[in-house]
Amino acid sequence: MEIKLVKETDEVLRQTAEPWDFEKDGDPSDLIRNMARVMMENNGIGLAAPQVGIMKSIFVMGNQDKLYACINPEILDATGNVMDLEGCLSFPDLWLRVRRAETIKVRYQNVVGETIETEFTGLIARVYQHEKDHLSGVCFDTRVAKLSLELAKNRRKKRSRKSLN
Repeated sequence: MEIKLVKETDEVLRQTAEPWDFEKDGDPSDLIRNMARVMMENNGIGLAAPQVGIMKSIFVMGNQDKLYACINPEILDATGNVMDLEGCLSFPDLWLRVRRAETIKVRYQNVVGETIETEFTGLIARVYQHEKDHLSGVCFDTRVAKLSLELAKNRRKKRSRKSLN
């Protein structure tokens, strides 16, 4: 299965993903393996299926030491909030300060369909929320004020011009 990243202008990023049905859709192992490969090749720490043009409710997050495959993920509870810098593989070199819950209680299915309930905090909670947003057609550029977004895009343009010189 060959998959590739879609970029920020692709409308698929603004659409809602369908739940993964283990009976109808089968074993997600190949998709998860390929998504993890694309994520790591692009130095990411999270990747949602819509970011590779697949409208299913799946994302991967983590790194080579600890990888989570989250299928049909939910957020059951969220506490605290933290404003921090985020990037997105579909929005190359765009960095935005986004407010997210600090701690989340979540439920998802793993690669074999078992239901997992756990709590995440810090960076992994931020990644989970970011990737879960993708499944709802929400990109991080909509979670900031328009002025903040324009300033960040201008900084990206300046960095791009500098790297060409």
